[in-house]
Amino acid sequence: MTELNFSIAINLSLTLKEDKASINIKNVDLIPAVVSLPIRFKSRDRTAPSESKRKTIHDIILHTAKKYVVDAGQNKFTGAKLFNLSLLDYPGLKRNTFAAQVIAAAPNHPSHRHYPNRKDYFSYLGKGYYKLNQQYLEIKEDRILRPSDRVREHIKRKYIDPAKKEGKKTMIIRAGDIHKELGFSRRIPVVCSALRSRKLSKKCGIELSYIGGPNNSTTTTFTYRLKKD
Repeated sequence: MTELNFSIAINLSLTLKEDKASINIKNVDLIPAVVSLPIRFKSRDRTAPSESKRKTIHDIILHTAKKYVVDAGQNKFTGAKLFNLSLLDYPGLKRNTFAAQVIAAAPNHPSHRHYPNRKDYFSYLGKGYYKLNQQYLEIKEDRILRPSDRVREHIKRKYIDPAKKEGKKTMIIRAGDIHKELGFSRRIPVVCSALRSRKLSKKCGIELSYIGGPNNSTTTTFTYRLKKD
């Protein structure tokens, strides 16, 4: 039996009106964005060797940390979080070995000196938390954004600002286009949530006037009125 580890973060809002209460789902994040079924190849299958044989434990740890920072939009994690995420692609990993190598990759950890094959991937933050050091980040740390914030930044830069410069008064944006342009996987609910958010309207100086198509779909369209800056 194989156990798949992943987490789902759901942001909700509760509205109370007289004797009625309604719960609205604002945002749903799946971490990691893609959950893959692990496949074990038989030893006789020499044409498809296991990925874990081609990567060292340090390679796996660093790759997982980079992916988590981008997917989660935050540079703070525990060794247990990295282990659970790594298990999705490398089910044969051993927890104790993995934990030891995470410590070995954090030079400021009190136990760092006790482990061989030391690396400098992480900084230890205390209480089991680590952060990826700047030289290993794909982007500058101050540019790390949560998925919903990445959507809003992208829309403003690529769609709204150019449209306003051209003097356009309305703009139609398709959720699937944004999802594809940002390289997301299974994040349509996040994209749609950001597109309908008041934060986007305030940030870009626009007003959402119409939502077309099915709810939370790649074909959902959002029509905005562009306000003058």
